[in-house]
Amino acid sequence: MQDKQFMKETLLDGARAYRAGRMDRRTFLALCGAAGVATNAVLAGDAQAAADHIVMWNWGGISEECHGNAIGVPFTEKTGMGMRFDTSGPLEGKIREMVDSGNVTADVADGDLFNAVSLGPTGHLEAIDYDIVSKERTLPQYALEYGVSVILYGYAFVYDTEAYGDNPPQNWADFFDTEKFPGTRSLYKWANGSLEAALMADGVPGDQLYPLDMERALAKIQSIKDDSIYWGSGSEVHSMVVSGEASMAIIWQNRGKNIEEDTEGRYKLVNNQAMAMPGAYIVPKGNPAGREAAMQFIATAQEVPSQLAILECLGMTPSNPEAFSQIPEHQQAYAITSAQNIDKIVFNDPVWWGENSSEAVNAFLDAIS
Repeated sequence: MQDKQFMKETLLDGARAYRAGRMDRRTFLALCGAAGVATNAVLAGDAQAAADHIVMWNWGGISEECHGNAIGVPFTEKTGMGMRFDTSGPLEGKIREMVDSGNVTADVADGDLFNAVSLGPTGHLEAIDYDIVSKERTLPQYALEYGVSVILYGYAFVYDTEAYGDNPPQNWADFFDTEKFPGTRSLYKWANGSLEAALMADGVPGDQLYPLDMERALAKIQSIKDDSIYWGSGSEVHSMVVSGEASMAIIWQNRGKNIEEDTEGRYKLVNNQAMAMPGAYIVPKGNPAGREAAMQFIATAQEVPSQLAILECLGMTPSNPEAFSQIPEHQQAYAITSAQNIDKIVFNDPVWWGENSSEAVNAFLDAIS
């Protein structure tokens, strides 16, 4: 096992030297041949590919095209490195397994910032190099040791305009008020966002949510349990809403925009008190392309043109304050850091979630089961 690890590190060092121009191609290929291409190149995570490409680990779909154009193209122009995707989804357990096995095949994981809090101190992530990545190009509270927010997405809600007429719901208190606003609610089968919404509905100010009062939040959620259904994917909640199965639904704000458009405005998005969630880039420990390359990729993602391109393609809001004032007019109602919304939103605390996620999720699932 020690011999395999040594050879893996030798190949990766060679790949980095080849990419940086310190080793010619013939020497690099000779190194791979001496190692035994059929076995050790696989163990090394395809060392030649590591020399030439960043592998982004995300959830697939249109995000491949969006990230490729918004970040991959300018990154390649700057570094000469290409971009590839692993679309299997960077769940925390998968990241732990990859790093613990010593067979790291991804360079940057598209995750949540609370992943950095839970995985960094256990040795599963590279620390962010803030000599390359800029702390000024994200919100101050979202530049952490092992992860940095590159986009924001929001938990907001949509409602049926035909059901509520001239007296529409305007905040989380209205969402949870089934007497004043009767009808079925659809909630996400995930505690993050739902707990905060419940506490704000129960009167807790948005800037005083943490540490979350779990007992109070779960009691509020259970108070509308008889009027609630639950969704597990964006397509599922989209269907619940447009089919009329739910008259209100907690939803990601970019999905809410899609629903507004698909229903020609019958369902309307409410971003008042939306929970701003820091989507983050994290780097698995021992990433094949090398730590510096991963940091250069993250730095590219922070740049204003990349941030605005991601907004236009995916609906994910810039986290770089410099981009806030450049959000285009047609995105103002939907981007949670736009001038129209930024004073109405609430910011998620990734440190609390990183330290309490397992317990909070289990308690929430018990409460809605």
